[in-house]
Amino acid sequence: MGDSARHAIPRRLDDPERWLFWTVDEAAVLLGPALLGLAANAFITGLVAGAGGWILLRRVKRGGGAHVVRYALYWFLPDFALRLKGTPPSHVRRYVG
Repeated sequence: MGDSARHAIPRRLDDPERWLFWTVDEAAVLLGPALLGLAANAFITGLVAGAGGWILLRRVKRGGGAHVVRYALYWFLPDFALRLKGTPPSHVRRYVG
């Protein structure tokens, strides 16, 4: 067996890591609610919620990249939630000076 048979070299280095058919964040959004629903004896409800979250995440990622969610969290969460040091608080609208 050659050395190339033991190691998989990705075709593109910027491809995200995948788990089965989904990227890791998509799999977490899809399977997380389904597993919580399974634990609460509401698997179908959890599966529907996971599928809805997955569809919503795909739309958000397609619209502007994976960082769109982080930007939205910056604008809609309080400043202590993300703890970003290099950015001003999002609630400040005008700066004097």
